[in-house]
Amino acid sequence: MVGGDDTDWHSVGSDGTDEIDRRSRGRPVNPSDTFVERSLALARRDGTWTPPQLRSASTVVLLRDTPSGLETYLMRRARSMAFAPGMHVFPGGGVDEADLTTGALLSAHAFPFTEACIRAAANEEEVRALVACAIREVREEAGVVLTEGDLVLADHWITPEAESHRYDVRFFAARLPVGQDARPHGTEADHAVWISPSKALDAHRAGELPMLPPTVAAIAFLAAHATADQVLSAAANRWLAPRMPRALVGEDGSLRWVIVNERTGEVLADRIGPPEASEVEGIR
Repeated sequence: MVGGDDTDWHSVGSDGTDEIDRRSRGRPVNPSDTFVERSLALARRDGTWTPPQLRSASTVVLLRDTPSGLETYLMRRARSMAFAPGMHVFPGGGVDEADLTTGALLSAHAFPFTEACIRAAANEEEVRALVACAIREVREEAGVVLTEGDLVLADHWITPEAESHRYDVRFFAARLPVGQDARPHGTEADHAVWISPSKALDAHRAGELPMLPPTVAAIAFLAAHATADQVLSAAANRWLAPRMPRALVGEDGSLRWVIVNERTGEVLADRIGPPEASEVEGIR
């Protein structure tokens, strides 16, 4: 696989061949009238919409240093997926029962589980399951074998309350181990790319690399750093909160979008603009 050149960004198809794919192959689905109606109902607290229960999930921001600079690994979700089809995401998925068992066996000498509880807004059992989930998902989806000592907690995002499927996602950053490579595995992704953060943001703005807002935010964080070491150090020391987009009703009755701390309701960022696309619908 080629990456980090000055002419293009290179990707890997599900068949394992190198190819360049600058096509979005569809357009993100704008938030539907139903989504807006649900958002209004929540903002007005009229009781007509109850947000679905959150499912804990982990995602892994893989990093590698190249002669041209820092790169990260993104997968394009297959159109058949129920959540975010066609969107470019990091490897990851929901926590399952087995992750609770596996997580209990992970080494506290390799990962600071107790210290991570506050930053992850979770208890130690949950943090252990999240780390186990991250290790399992990146192996299943990208063929990369990590240990708990490779992971650094880097971010925390929650799906908006008006969506029909919702996830409570912790982002972990990890350097690609020496001698390993990432390739799409299974049926959840039909394409993947190693790309510099700045090129990823440019491609997203050009409509060539559709991504969910938390993915864009994570890549913007990467773009502020030159190397994997810098990212991992900054991630380990940054302040985290469970960030979630939420609609508030303005004085004129219109929706005003903000980012809140999902646990406390505190507004962390105001007037962020409405969602550009549905997280559930993705690209159709």
